[in-house]
Amino acid sequence: MSDSFEKVATHYGLAGIEERILSALQDEGIDIDALTPRDLSPIDQFHTRGILATREHAALAAPREDMHVLDVGCGIGGPARYLASTYGCRVTGVDLTPEFIAVAKMLTERCRLDHFVDFQQANGLDLPFDDSSFDMVWCQNVTMNIEDKAAFYREIARVLKSGGRFTSTEMTTGDAGPPHFPLPWARVPEISFLASQDEMRAALEGAGFTIIEWRDTSAEVVAATQSPIQKARHAKLGIALIAGDDTPERVANSGRSLAEGRLSNVMMVAEK
Repeated sequence: MSDSFEKVATHYGLAGIEERILSALQDEGIDIDALTPRDLSPIDQFHTRGILATREHAALAAPREDMHVLDVGCGIGGPARYLASTYGCRVTGVDLTPEFIAVAKMLTERCRLDHFVDFQQANGLDLPFDDSSFDMVWCQNVTMNIEDKAAFYREIARVLKSGGRFTSTEMTTGDAGPPHFPLPWARVPEISFLASQDEMRAALEGAGFTIIEWRDTSAEVVAATQSPIQKARHAKLGIALIAGDDTPERVANSGRSLAEGRLSNVMMVAEK
């Protein structure tokens, strides 16, 4: 693993995530032996706008029951479990961070969804799958930690079937200068590799994709950072359990950077 990938894995890989999550769930009176995706949604939607974004993203991407979906950068498996439980599709999740994969497997078993969803540690630039293995590839807030986006999109295209869809929500650069650090995906600039929306489109098209949906969702993200729902995500049963005690500061910097035009946010669907 290269130095930058090791730094990214270290950024996300906090010790004791499993114990903190299970303890917090029990403190809320939730039966940890009979979990549901709904129980976990305050915790496991580790991306901008949380479960709201996942629902919108899924509605746009339109997965079907007969599909095998690959979730690249799956975190602790929240979106993968949502897709499987809501749409009935089979989902495989991969993530660079071993701590996330261990927790994703544990929570999926406790939700009794392990017959629909599986996980393995992998690098998005070197996926351990044959060509044309998946009907859809799904990403949420992943490419900010990937420097070589052209290579990443080529690897996505390789594992995607002809006519398959790649769908992603990502943070991109704005026009008003660099963002404020620390951020959710990077406490320091050295592991933040933001591209502009134009650069993202060009890299996708260069990898052979045809863009069929492209939505700038920056305004929605700015509004969400100020909403009671967003603020509740940093309560005891929230994403700080997996992201660390500095989560509120990092999310606030993201919202501030978006509001100042230092960041933008996009949701897109492309076809191979």
